[in-house]
Amino acid sequence: MASKLQHMSVIPREFTLQYLEQITDNFSEGHIIGRGEHGVVYKGVLDNGEEIALKKLYHMPELDDTQFRNELNNLVRARHQNIIRLIGYCCNIGHKRVKHDDEYTSAVVEERFLCFEYLQGGSLDK
Repeated sequence: MASKLQHMSVIPREFTLQYLEQITDNFSEGHIIGRGEHGVVYKGVLDNGEEIALKKLYHMPELDDTQFRNELNNLVRARHQNIIRLIGYCCNIGHKRVKHDDEYTSAVVEERFLCFEYLQGGSLDK
């Protein structure tokens, strides 16, 4: 049975943070399907009913915007039957109140996500 995602554009879709929050019930524990060295993987369901795996990347100061975009381009160009297709991404920059030395201040928070086709039946390492 062909996946609905196979008929979508090969150009990855840029998702909003709000949409990713919506399809993962605000990144709830119940949607976590894996954890790795670079982030937490959640299961989400798109508006068309298709399931996706989205990886919320841990903060990596060495990964700037240019490097992130280059990695996206590499993932888009990768075409092989054993490589899961990238279907979307999100790069959100916002502000968050944080406590520092008993005072609250505003900090810039950058959140990055990679969204892939969802594999039925378990993780890639099994």
